[in-house]
Amino acid sequence: MMINILTYISSGLIALGFILYFVLILLNRNKITNNDGFNVTKDILNEYDSINIIETKSIITTYNIKRKVIKLSSKCYYGNSISDIGISLMEAGISVVDNGKNKFISLIKMMVSNLKCLYILPLLAFIFNNLSLSILDAKVGIFILLIFSILSYMLISIKSDAISWINNKLKIKEKLNVNKFLNKILLFDKLIFFGELVMIIKFVAIILEFN
Repeated sequence: MMINILTYISSGLIALGFILYFVLILLNRNKITNNDGFNVTKDILNEYDSINIIETKSIITTYNIKRKVIKLSSKCYYGNSISDIGISLMEAGISVVDNGKNKFISLIKMMVSNLKCLYILPLLAFIFNNLSLSILDAKVGIFILLIFSILSYMLISIKSDAISWINNKLKIKEKLNVNKFLNKILLFDKLIFFGELVMIIKFVAIILEFN
């Protein structure tokens, strides 16, 4: 019974984190500035000439930590809503954290080219969590989830530093709304992280039950 409850809680937290993220984007499409995402991002990075900003045909906006390029989706590149500006600025903040030689980014860039690739891991954990019940699954799960949760912690730390920098540098009129948007994204990342921690507790409970 307890194991089933832990399964529901851990999977629920991860699912809730992703669902709330997409709902947040949908609910924040109102215009907040006459400048588009490209110009707002360019302005906040005016001291960092080494960071390039380009438009990408992908629907996902990312910062390539290996090439030091911010790739704005067409929606974010030309958009001026809270979500367009917020998503663009998050990648700008991450690029500045990267240029500050952040130790976590230095480790992550050896594995992936952008931080959004890390969101595949909690989805894999979600699937594994709902399929594993044996003691062998639990032992493998603890090992995997420890790695996943460490990477989630690194992502949260990087985004937290990025948001702090953005908050100090942003000059647009609706700064408060953008800051709230970014902090909600950080909160959803924490929900996913807590879900992974609960999974570890579940796998420990499975091992204890079989012993």
